[in-house]
Amino acid sequence: MSRRNLALLLAGVGAFLLTLIPLSRLYVYGQVLKAPLEQQSMTRSVAESATYLDPATMRPAVGDLVQTRWLIGDVLAGDDDRAVWGESISMATRDGERLDYHERRLAFDRRTGVIVNCCGQYLDENTSIEQSGQAFRWPFNAQRRDYALFDLRLRQPVTATFDGVERVRGVETYRYVQRTPRRLVPGETAPLPRRLLGLPGKGDVGLGRYAEIRRTYWVEPVSGQPVKMLDEVKETLVTADGQGRLTALDAAFHTTEADVAAALNTAAAYRRWILLLGTVAPVGGGALGAGCVVTAIWLMRRRSPAAQDEEQVPGDQLADAR
Repeated sequence: MSRRNLALLLAGVGAFLLTLIPLSRLYVYGQVLKAPLEQQSMTRSVAESATYLDPATMRPAVGDLVQTRWLIGDVLAGDDDRAVWGESISMATRDGERLDYHERRLAFDRRTGVIVNCCGQYLDENTSIEQSGQAFRWPFNAQRRDYALFDLRLRQPVTATFDGVERVRGVETYRYVQRTPRRLVPGETAPLPRRLLGLPGKGDVGLGRYAEIRRTYWVEPVSGQPVKMLDEVKETLVTADGQGRLTALDAAFHTTEADVAAALNTAAAYRRWILLLGTVAPVGGGALGAGCVVTAIWLMRRRSPAAQDEEQVPGDQLADAR
């Protein structure tokens, strides 16, 4: 291959590699870094020595509680921009006696994690509730700011406030806290005998269920993956006149260590992709492309050995040689 052809080839390769830099950061980055359509996972959180209302006696009891969460993706309902997942959360005693259950289906943006209202969404069989905020994750490259969430228990939007930076098993995470003061929980609450609330008289009395919630999330910011959660909730049954009160739930659920480790592994996998597409590929491709272009210019400007010899031979000697 001639020097000129080699220079043209290197120039073309260099220009191609330099063109890939914005492509890898804009198009490929956006196409690869998305939440998956297919999802099937189960996580658990545990509350030790929690106070709860025993269904058998309808009196407060103390014991360990387990909160189990299932996530299942509906692949056929999703597309390039949105994913559709179903979520169910069950709270039970260590013996498996169910105390509470919530289920929902929703769509969300695969890049930002923000809920999209479509695709047959519902919450506890109610299709009229409009859910909003982040769904199951934070956006990629989460920021140190507040984010909107949707509380299943309260059935309304809430705010998770940025609360600082903290390491979880050596990994830097952003801590967000949802602080919800005492609020009425939507839905009907079955009446209870007056004697269970220490009220005089006979018969049952109507009740409202009120909840105070403090929920802390630890999020790996690059991937937007929540890796740990502490769910502190206190529910109280209160009569309309406020005279009768009964603790229905006082618990602090924390993610199990096994599930924390699994979430950190998921976050690490996303971080590797982000590092590859956002830094390694552009920098490496840019350096190689620039090297090819510089080499091509050097080859084009450098004369061939024969031409250099002609310049070095004096004119009279060149004439004699001819």
